[in-house]
Amino acid sequence: MRKLVLMSMCLLFVWTANAQNTNKGVCFLDNEAWETVVKKAQKQKKPIFVDCYTSWCGPCRKLASEVFTREDVGELLNKRFVCVKYDVEKGAGLDFARKYRDQIHAFPTLLHIKTDGTVIQRTVGVFPAEELMATIKNGLDGKTWQVLEKEYNTGNREYDFVMAYLDMLLKSGEEKRYEEVKRAYVKQFPVDSLLNPQIWELSKDYIANPWTEEYRFLLGHLNDFDNRGFDRHDLEWTLAILAYYPLSDIIKKSLKENGTENKEEWKKQLKDLEEVLDHPVKNFPEYRSYVRLEQSYLDGNAEELAYRLIYWGENHLLNSLNWEKAWTEYAIDRISDERLIRRCVNYLQSRQTANETDNDWIVENCYDVLAKGYAKLGNQTKAEACTRKSAEVEKRNKEKLKDF
Repeated sequence: MRKLVLMSMCLLFVWTANAQNTNKGVCFLDNEAWETVVKKAQKQKKPIFVDCYTSWCGPCRKLASEVFTREDVGELLNKRFVCVKYDVEKGAGLDFARKYRDQIHAFPTLLHIKTDGTVIQRTVGVFPAEELMATIKNGLDGKTWQVLEKEYNTGNREYDFVMAYLDMLLKSGEEKRYEEVKRAYVKQFPVDSLLNPQIWELSKDYIANPWTEEYRFLLGHLNDFDNRGFDRHDLEWTLAILAYYPLSDIIKKSLKENGTENKEEWKKQLKDLEEVLDHPVKNFPEYRSYVRLEQSYLDGNAEELAYRLIYWGENHLLNSLNWEKAWTEYAIDRISDERLIRRCVNYLQSRQTANETDNDWIVENCYDVLAKGYAKLGNQTKAEACTRKSAEVEKRNKEKLKDF
């Protein structure tokens, strides 16, 4: 009998230890009716921590598997809250989401709610466990973004305070207010403050296009940034990609609309871009070639367009076959010089061949334009061959897309 009691006690100890071991993380009520959760919280005199998730949300699963399973996170939340999780697309979770629809705009959303229904804190997204715990503790201590907002409105603009306020806004899903505060803080500094790494981190998102003051300052002071230890490669990439976007936009729209009433405005923007692209920055020579090709296109100068296209293409300054195809077709349709037409056709054929070499994915199809060029040169046999090849390429591309 004594051995039996001892054995039972050992089994109970092992079972308890195992149970404790499996409950190291957060102990959530699972899709419990909200009224029941509130009653439990009132009885325990604790606020409520709510995890709002969906079944298809990857970040929600990451939070559940990597953060809420941690012992330190569980210790904090289990001790200070009644915790509940809701799949907000069904059952009690859907009812909860309707009740707090003004709070739930993205997933995961974590809510700290008083038993009277007042939302004290909202956290949106996935963060490392340490950051999440710090945010939760701030909410428990009353350091919410609304409290920091009051201090901000009294005029506190100390860097560390503003950074803490911005961080709280971002974690709380207050994107609009975050952008307002960040932009206002940045604008108080002169543009040369961009050379300060702290100000740069806040301001770099506002170097939106080549017409902004910040962009022009960066462009004109690359060496100064280099001397301050900034990564020049990253800076030049920023300048290049932000110049490419408006250039690409102009070219795409003009090719689609064939000029139309926006032609003069596009010409003005291209002239401004050309001044920017005269600076020694990586990729600028290629983009400057695109600018001048587009200028010839907008001017309706087909021969100049053809000569520029062939020259810069043969010197490896072009890398957009889709645009080259459209410009070549425009030139072939409008020039009568057979020698120049032949040069256009030969150039486009070489680019088509290069595009197909070792390309097992979608191939740009220039054969329809090549067929038009050969027909204009009187070579009907090659024109028909290119028409057949165009159909083959289109069929191949469709099959690739279907498999994808």
